Amino acid sequence: MSEEFITIVSGDGFQFIIDKEAAMGSGTIKTMLSDPDWLEAGQKVINLSEQSGEIVEKFCEYLLYKREYANTKAGKPIPEFAERIRPEIALELLMAADYLES
Repeated sequence: MSEEFITIVSGDGFQFIIDKEAAMGSGTIKTMLSDPDWLEAGQKVINLSEQSGEIVEKFCEYLLYKREYANTKAGKPIPEFAERIRPEIALELLMAADYLES
C-alpha cells in the first residue's frame, strides 16, 4: 500500500509535504480533502495564506505527533507537546489550531 501525501503551503510560500492520514487529524483539512466540491480535494494542496511558515511547520509537527501517540496505551508516558512550542508563537499557534480544528 502506497502512502498518499498532501502539500500544505504557508502564506510566506513554505511548502510542507505531509501524509494524508496525519493531515486528516485536522477537522478543517479533513473537510477540504473529503468534499469533492473543494478545489483542495482534487489538487491535494492546502493553502494557509494567513499563516506563517513557522506556524504551519509547528502545526504539521503536531499532526504527526497526534497520529504517533493516538493509540498509546494507558500508563505509557507521552512526551509533552507544549514543550516544543516557543512562547512567542503560542497565541498565534492556538488561533491557527482553532481554525484548523486540531
